[in-house]
Amino acid sequence: MEERQKKGSSLVLAVNGERFELPCIDPSTTLLQFLRSETRFKSPKLGCGDGNSPFLKPLFYMTEYIDKLNFSIEHAFLMHAYLTELTYECGCGACVVLISKYDPTLKKVEDFSVSSCLTLLCSLNGCSVTTSEGLGNTRDGFHSIHERFAGFHASQCGFCTPGMSMSFFSALVNADKGNKPDPPPGFSRLTSSEAEKAIAGNLCRCTGYRPIADACKTFAADIDIEDLGLNSFWKKGDSKEMKVSKLPPYDPTKNFSTYPKFLTSESATSLDSSRYPWYIPVSIEELHTLLNSNVTENGSRFKLVVGNTGTGYYKETQRYDRYIDLRHVPELSISRRGQIGIEVGATVAISKFISFLKEESKINFGSYGKLVSDKLAYHMEKIATPFVRNSASVGGNLVIAQKNGFPSDIATLFLGLSATVSLMTGHRLEKLTWEELLSRPPLESRSVLLSVSIPFKKDQNSILLFETFRAAPRPHGNALA
Repeated sequence: MEERQKKGSSLVLAVNGERFELPCIDPSTTLLQFLRSETRFKSPKLGCGDGNSPFLKPLFYMTEYIDKLNFSIEHAFLMHAYLTELTYECGCGACVVLISKYDPTLKKVEDFSVSSCLTLLCSLNGCSVTTSEGLGNTRDGFHSIHERFAGFHASQCGFCTPGMSMSFFSALVNADKGNKPDPPPGFSRLTSSEAEKAIAGNLCRCTGYRPIADACKTFAADIDIEDLGLNSFWKKGDSKEMKVSKLPPYDPTKNFSTYPKFLTSESATSLDSSRYPWYIPVSIEELHTLLNSNVTENGSRFKLVVGNTGTGYYKETQRYDRYIDLRHVPELSISRRGQIGIEVGATVAISKFISFLKEESKINFGSYGKLVSDKLAYHMEKIATPFVRNSASVGGNLVIAQKNGFPSDIATLFLGLSATVSLMTGHRLEKLTWEELLSRPPLESRSVLLSVSIPFKKDQNSILLFETFRAAPRPHGNALA
């Protein structure tokens, strides 16, 4: 395993189609830090922070961030954090970008939005990053998203607009991959409801959401044009057909590729562990060997990584010597339906688990299985934001609940469903109930949650009711996973 890691390559990724090869980099570097300091693509903004935002401090420290001649939006966010006695991490959406990743098994590209302020750069080897500049610019022409946002007056200071554009673009790309009927010219496969939900996690403090929602809804084929608000495209008295024709054209067949072909050969390579303290096990056996090797001994501080979204809540005050990326262990990334229920791997993203539940509920699950799947999916869509759910894992959410007392909705749901978990600690594999694991002391660093199983009842003589409710508002509760 160690030999395979050392024979790995340099970190290679694409940003807006441009190739970047990084021979050496600090593994704690986030994508946002890289974009804003090492590239010319600076549209993603640091709004709420990736762990570099300060902790709660006495109010008089606030003057440190205020310059009367140069009062930036970042300062405004920090001021707001102090005045409300909260830190806002991974919830604003100002840093959102699109990640495109090639799946060699399925032989297709996955596109999804993420918070670049939380995403570690080393986790993006072989991936493509698209920012707002990649959609369009003054030289090559703007994307219809940009033009419609401008025409509907959906931007004032503009700080949040690039992130909103990318959140919405992610929804457009994935909707047009679907099997819905072809929409009329100029529209997408998104419904008006889906268009509105696409920017559900993006905050704006000055424009108001009506013009932003209207700009997004112009892409939905089921929208009534007459319901849209003030804009600079049409005049009073224009017919519906005239109004549609005056919108900046959108043609999904002419969209650029989000994943350059040169990355296909890079996507399966590992990183050279002699240059990057970043390890990528590809099996349970390899992970077990790694956790019991000198990589994690001799006082070395190491971190198990999936989406790294936990740093939006629990600040890292100490540096790690090594990182172990769990996403490439197949046994940890599978969701499946069995005879007695469903099993979800610990590294499965929350958004993927939601999609799995929705698909499985369409199959003949039995009344209880369908009820549980529908309720779980519905409730989990209220957790965090779309771009956080795309990175945050089911297992990671449960582990920070067990170790840190994180107020996890998923942990509560699984308690009510009598879920069981598989746990690997050293040479020992355990299967125990989620309730038993919660009652134990915090997991040690070498313990790995492998999967969670949710049983389905088979009692034919009783009617079972399963209902969930969201406790809100709650500090951080709607922003984090």
